[in-house]
Formats: sequence, structure tokens, C-alpha cells
Amino acid sequence: MSQNVAYQMRRTHIIISVCLGILCIASLQLFASGTPKFDKKKYIKAADKAYKEGNIYAATDLYQQILEHDPAGTAILMNLANTYYQARDYESAEKYFTQAYKADSTINTVALYYQALMMKMQGKYELAIPVFNRFIKIYKTGDNATAMRKWAKTEADGCKFALQEMKPNPNIVLTHLDREVNSNYAEASPALVNDMLYFASIKSDTVIAMKSNMDKTESEQVHMKLFSSKITDGTYSASARVEELRKPNKHITNPSFSADGKKFFYTECDGEFSGFNCQIFTAEYKDGKIGEPHALGPEINMPGTTNTHPYYAKVGGVGDVLYFVSNRPGGRGGLDIWYSMVNRKGDFAPPKNCGSKINSDRDEVSPFYDGATNTLYFSSNGWISMGGRDIYKSEGEPGKNSSIENLGAPFNSSCDDFYYRFIGDSKKGYLVSNRPGIFSVRGKTCCDDIFSYQYLRQIHIAVKGRVIDQATDQTIPGASVNLSLKSEAQTGNDVVIATDTTQGEKLYFFNLKEEKQYKLSGAKDGYFAVASEFNTLGIKNSDTLTVNLYMKRFEKDKEYRLSNIYYDFNKWDLRDESKRTLDTLYGILTENPTIIIELGSHTDARGSDAYNQDLSQKRAESCVTYLLSKGLSKDRVTAKGYGKTKLLQDCTKIAECPTDQNGDCECHQLNRRTVFKITGELDRKLLYDNNE
Repeated sequence: MSQNVAYQMRRTHIIISVCLGILCIASLQLFASGTPKFDKKKYIKAADKAYKEGNIYAATDLYQQILEHDPAGTAILMNLANTYYQARDYESAEKYFTQAYKADSTINTVALYYQALMMKMQGKYELAIPVFNRFIKIYKTGDNATAMRKWAKTEADGCKFALQEMKPNPNIVLTHLDREVNSNYAEASPALVNDMLYFASIKSDTVIAMKSNMDKTESEQVHMKLFSSKITDGTYSASARVEELRKPNKHITNPSFSADGKKFFYTECDGEFSGFNCQIFTAEYKDGKIGEPHALGPEINMPGTTNTHPYYAKVGGVGDVLYFVSNRPGGRGGLDIWYSMVNRKGDFAPPKNCGSKINSDRDEVSPFYDGATNTLYFSSNGWISMGGRDIYKSEGEPGKNSSIENLGAPFNSSCDDFYYRFIGDSKKGYLVSNRPGIFSVRGKTCCDDIFSYQYLRQIHIAVKGRVIDQATDQTIPGASVNLSLKSEAQTGNDVVIATDTTQGEKLYFFNLKEEKQYKLSGAKDGYFAVASEFNTLGIKNSDTLTVNLYMKRFEKDKEYRLSNIYYDFNKWDLRDESKRTLDTLYGILTENPTIIIELGSHTDARGSDAYNQDLSQKRAESCVTYLLSKGLSKDRVTAKGYGKTKLLQDCTKIAECPTDQNGDCECHQLNRRTVFKITGELDRKLLYDNNE
């Protein structure tokens, strides 16, 4: 198995582990006291064994010792870097991924990607972007190269997004819950019903050692358990174990309640660190007590797959729906969010995948559905994010979701953020994060803690509008509209954060945030793309803005003249003012990524045919060379010199126009032109699926 595939398979197991909340496992003394003679094979065997058993910190310590005795061991550098990554010690992981790449950039090329990712997850966004871009440039033929370059592009865009989202929002207060709820180990999956907060935790402030052949007491200690805390006037009582779900050697996690608070759902997981098996259970909830639980049927708990993170929702106009997470066949990759319709008898329909607007080729977890607004909230590491796993929302009924929206700061950070929850309105709720400030057994970002949030003031801003044919004033169906968050520094770091497609007379619609600068762009085959900038600066009350986009249809083989393309006499080198005009053309080509053009140069009628043909060809080629130097793909532009074969006007009929090179006139200037014409279009679907 190649190194990168192994890392990605390993990462899927880690995702399940993080969702269980058992990443924080303390180091274990594997050798007798004293200083035994160093035996590299023995240490590697012990390190690999510790890693397989889930004792990440022990594996880290052992790999560290191996490296101290064998500094040239590039494979050990990668193993050490990966253990730090799995332990979510991003600073140390960055250090050793960097060293691994420098030690052997050919074998360890993938280390460059992870170096950038570790920078990103420490909030070092500006430093991470060029490293991601370098990886994209050089990783052409490695294992899973197309997907890896796509991920690197997404991560780099996430860095750009984060740079614009770091500004704190004074209207939102995020609070790290105290020791009554959080411990030094991981807490996960908060669920609120009435005045009780339920959550999962290992709940230990002492060192826990993960090892094989643990006795009953030791095994119980390392398993996730369900706890509850009573909330009185905003104060949390000391958490207590939920006795109804005391199940030895089972991870009990992911509690959730139906909208009426009568049904309780949770996940039971078993298995070792390298491969969890999870099933969804349900029970009645009455008078603060959980009834006898039973596993859902095979239509939900498909044999041989993991099924977890249940959320039972009431969807207006549809009925009851169970959202959950699974790695079953038919998904888009990794863990996906699925849903099952529930009939009046309580039977579950065959589950359906939430589709490509929600699920990426990576992992989606912790779904939560707000029936009042028909909005699905979830977390993912496959879309543009500020860190690893970010929280997103998408409006719509099951299977009919709108484009996703990143909730931004402070809900998301440079680390992992998930389990977004609220009850009633959305002004108060919870999330889980491993951002700095958590209680920790080892490292500042090792473990997940529960945070609460509260809006001090909440307004809703949106933008809507039509995409209109400039000539007919009719709405253009099937036009794609992108919403971009603009860089305040104007550094070209605009990043698309939402998309929509016009359907008939239906308006496009996007939710907005306060004090932001945006750009709307529209695209449609056969039309020139269009963009419009606007902002929400100074808006203090809820409002819906209207911005219509007017698009102009283009004609193939029609010449569009470029103004101010000048050359010195008998020269073909571009002047500075000519470059500025070509910059505008490059912008048009960037905004219209499917069109293919011919760039043509024409002369006036003076001089020989051969001379003018050669000169015009060189001038056209100089324009194309400049566009290629800016990054335009060579398959999108060709150079064509026409000499004096296509004169627009016969200057011999104008007395003031000279017939030799002495002097000039408007007629000669009209004929001496540089133009472009659209000769074809790339396939838009192939263009965006190619990820080249």
C-alpha cells in the first residue's frame, strides 16, 4: 500500500476516533526501568504496536527515541510526524513533516501537503498558502495526485477565507464550559433537553494508558460514557454518570433527542482504535429517565458498516426524518451524511445520501436539523474551511439542500469544530472544539471540549436578484451565480463561499454576514461573465439587498477590438500601456474560463504583403506570450497575423492619408488594430471536474 493511501485510510479511522472523543491517550512505559541497549528493530516493533493499539503518545515517544539514535531515518520522520498529527499536536507535526520533506523530497513529497495543513491548523494562514501552492505545482504523478491537488486547492482557499473571518464578532460570546462539564480528556456530542445537558466523555483527570490485554477496570476507564449536568440559572451542576446506559466495553456517545423530547437516540461503538464499529440505538425518554434501549434495524445499522451521529428531526411538509453518518457503500467518500424518512408507524425508509451539495469526497459528521428554518447544520473537512473540520449550514428539505454556508468565526477556528447544537431559537447553543484554551492532558489542542455560544444581538442580512440578458431584459435560466468574500487588503484572495443556479424566474438568494465585502459573479455558456461588488458595512438591522446581474451574449468569430495596443515603429515589443490593456483581456478570460480565443494583429496598407504579414504575426505572438506569462493555459489562445489582408477602410481614398511611412492618419490607425475573437468553448463540466 502506498504511503499516501495508507495515510488517508488511517485518517478515516482517526475521524471516527475523534467523533468518539478518545484521541487523548497518555504515554505508556513499554520498557523496564533503566537504560537498555538500543535495538532499532525492537523499538520500531514496539512503536508500531503502540500506534496500532491507539497509544499514540507512547508511539510518539518511541519514534522520537528511534530518531535520536538514527537521525537519517526518513521513514521514521514521517511516522513521527504522523503520530503528532493524530495526537493533534500541530506544531510538532509541522516540524517533522518539514524535516521529512527536506530529507527526501522525492519519496516524501506528500509531507509538503501535510506541512501546509499543520500550518493552517495553527492559524498560520499566510505561510500555509504558498506551501499548498507549491505542492499543487510539483505533485503531478504521485499516488492519488488529482485528489490531493484538489484538496490542497481547497485548503489554500480555506486559508484565504480564514484571513477574512479572523476578525472577532462582538455580537457573539463563546464560553468554554468549566470543570463541571469538561475534563482533561475529551468531551463530545452535547444534547440539551429541558434543563439537562447530556454529553459523552471519558471523564478522567488522571493519566490513562492504552494497552493490550487490559483488565475490566482498565478497559472501562478508556471507554466513552454518557454524563448529564443540570442547568440552573445558567450554572451547570457537577456532571453525573447516566446509569441507565452503563454498558461495559462499549463507547456510549452521540446522544440526541427528538423535537418533542420523547425519543432518545445514541451510538454504541466497539472495536479497537484501528477500526470502530458503531450502531445507532433508540429509547423512550420520560420524566428525565432513559427507557430500555434497542438497536435500530439493518436498514439503518447496515451490517459491516459504521453508523453513528443520529439526529431525529421533524421537517415541515415532510414529517419525521432520521439524519445519521455512515461509511456504507454508495457514499461520496469517507463518512457521509444520510437520511431516512420515518412513517407514522415509526418504520424507517431505505436511507438516502444527502448528495453532493452536502457530502464531499472526505468526511461529513455531526448533523443537526432545525425544523423552524428547515436548515441542516453539519461539520466537514472536505469543503473550504478555517481549520480541519468546520461547521456549515444548508437550507432545504432532505435531498433538496441549497449550497452550503460556512458559519465562520467564532464558531469555527483553525482547529476541529463540530457538534453544533441549539434548542429553541438559534441565539444560544453548543459546539465542540479542540482549539487552544481547552483542558488538556497533553498539548494545547489534543482534546475536544464543549463550548456554549450566545448572540448578544442577531440580525439577518441577505442578497437576492435576477440574472438578466442585457439585450432582451429577460431572466437567463441555468446561470450559475457565485458569492465571494472579498479580501479587505485587496490582495486577490477573494474566495467563493456559496453558489446558486437560476431556475425560471426564481431569484438567486444568499445569506450574508455583517461588516463584510462581497462580490457576485454570474456565468452562463454563450455569455460573457459578469461581476458586481457590494458590502454590508454599516448595516445595523435585518435587510435583504437586491443586486441584479446583467449579462451580454457573445458571438463566435466576431472581432472585439482591444484599445491602446501600441508598438514602436517596425517593432513588436509591447509597450507598458499595451500590457495594461492585455491585463484587462486576461481578466475577461479568467472570469470566462471556458472560452477559447484567437488573438489577431492587423497592419495598415503601407509596405509589402510579406513584411506586414511577418510583422503582424510577431505582434500577435507577443500578445499571446504576455498572456501565457500571466498563467493562461496555452490551449485557450492562438496568435494570428493578418498583415493588411483585412483592412477596415481604404485609406487611398482619403487625401490626407499618406501612402508612405511619413506621417499618419485616423484611417491608418483604424486598420492597425489588435483584436480577439471567440473561436470555441471548453466543456464547462470537464473543466471543473478536471481539477488541473
